[in-house]
Amino acid sequence: MNRYICIAGLTTAKAVAAISSIQIVGTGAADILKTVFKPVGRGKVDFSKGQILHGFIFDSDKDIDEVIIGCEETDSFSINCHGNPLIVENILELLAKKGAKITTPQEILVHLSGQKHGDDTIAAEADLAIAQSATLDGARIIAHQTKMGLLQTAGWWIKNLDVLELDDIKKGAERILTDSDIADLFIKGVKIVLAGPPNSGKSTLFNYLCGREKAIVTDIAGTTRDWLSAHIRLKKIQAEFFDTAGLDEVLSGQNKIDADAQVQAKELIEKADLVLYVVDCTNPAIVMAGLTESLNEIVVLNKCDLGKSTSAEGIEISAKTAQGVDKLLTAIEAKLGVSDFDMKKTVCFTLRQRKLLQQIAEAKSKQQVRELIQELLKSNIIV
Repeated sequence: MNRYICIAGLTTAKAVAAISSIQIVGTGAADILKTVFKPVGRGKVDFSKGQILHGFIFDSDKDIDEVIIGCEETDSFSINCHGNPLIVENILELLAKKGAKITTPQEILVHLSGQKHGDDTIAAEADLAIAQSATLDGARIIAHQTKMGLLQTAGWWIKNLDVLELDDIKKGAERILTDSDIADLFIKGVKIVLAGPPNSGKSTLFNYLCGREKAIVTDIAGTTRDWLSAHIRLKKIQAEFFDTAGLDEVLSGQNKIDADAQVQAKELIEKADLVLYVVDCTNPAIVMAGLTESLNEIVVLNKCDLGKSTSAEGIEISAKTAQGVDKLLTAIEAKLGVSDFDMKKTVCFTLRQRKLLQQIAEAKSKQQVRELIQELLKSNIIV
């Protein structure tokens, strides 16, 4: 029977690296390490908090790797080994053989956060979310929710529930959900699709934003048949830009490759946080019908260095000379609502929190609200 109740897992990237880190936490973690670790020299091994141990992980009489072990908390240790994936795999298999459950970095973070924060679920969720935040501002937004923000609002609601109007609480929950949509752009990043007719300069703009030649650019209409993506840092947010095939109903019926490219482009457009509808402003025949009313869209009039022939309205740029591109980037963040967003707004930052706030916004009684707030403050974390 397994005497230990502990988990272990790789907390660095699953790739070749100079150093990899394996975390082992939980009851019995120190006992497991005592059976697989031998120190350099002959001194007694001290696994107490704050100790840094240098030695070898071994299995029977075979040394697996030279390691540094950080004793971070009681029954919480970081094994820093060489970054060869085979070495990492061997160490994890050995820990599993000794009784540790091999798991994900997220589950390890949940365990550590639980030890640190007790039954404060919002604070425990914040530790996990901050580690995954796309931007520093996103991390700041999350951290604020653990001291003021969501924690303070939920606590104030439940403390004053008897005197507050039910409708006021429901409206407050709706406001939090609305503000959370913008906060998510800082925390998770955004998806921005370059769409428009063939030969409108989408790939030229994409390459300029990337800072290098990533898409094939030619004067032949319809060159981009697949889609490319790149992560690009804007002024305040992290954005993933997608360069897609030119939208053309004629191409949809030419052959399977072109037809598939059209389908892929439309699927990406539908899932985008923002669409840059790029057109050639020198073409007077452009029909500015837009895409769909449900999309968040900016019309980009490209090739303005060659003169403007169309009467369409939009932001004029030249992807080739970079004229107007800074204005476009400013317009993107304004359109998304992040330009003047207050980082100290009360928001939710997990799906669990969002679902509970949606239920609060639809609640029929104060008793229902009380139960939902209690669950918001103290319940199991969903990884």
